[in-house]
Amino acid sequence: MSDIELITTKAQKAIAIREKVKVKDIPQVMQRMYEELVPLLGSKVQCVGPPFAFYHSWAEDEVDMAVGFPVAGEGVSTGRIEPFELPATKAAMALHMGPYDKLVDTYNRMMAWIKDNGHRPADHMWEEYLNSPHDTPPEKLMTRLYWPIV
Repeated sequence: MSDIELITTKAQKAIAIREKVKVKDIPQVMQRMYEELVPLLGSKVQCVGPPFAFYHSWAEDEVDMAVGFPVAGEGVSTGRIEPFELPATKAAMALHMGPYDKLVDTYNRMMAWIKDNGHRPADHMWEEYLNSPHDTPPEKLMTRLYWPIV
């Protein structure tokens, strides 16, 4: 894990699928959502960054999330796929190295850092996946976490 930084993000156009998901089902649902999105890359839109998951809200057993890719231009709307925009905001950012099931440890560190630095965490956050679980061992997975502050 890297140090936590306070940054200002720039707005980024994207395409995404939004769905309410049981926490226990996130890995399977995310895979299905990415499989729906990937065919549009290169044919309908130009991908300009790593895939992401944006969490609009998180509860004990259910999450409202959007899974997508940043794109050049406005994106497209087809079926469940809609244009999306990652926000311009002040956010705590950290790089998580390791398996996805340990992301909560980095989020807990971020929560403490945000509060220790006199801020409040927003009710939403997002992750960028910098390498693929299909060809990367779990201990080498890299995920960049963004947690906006208020």
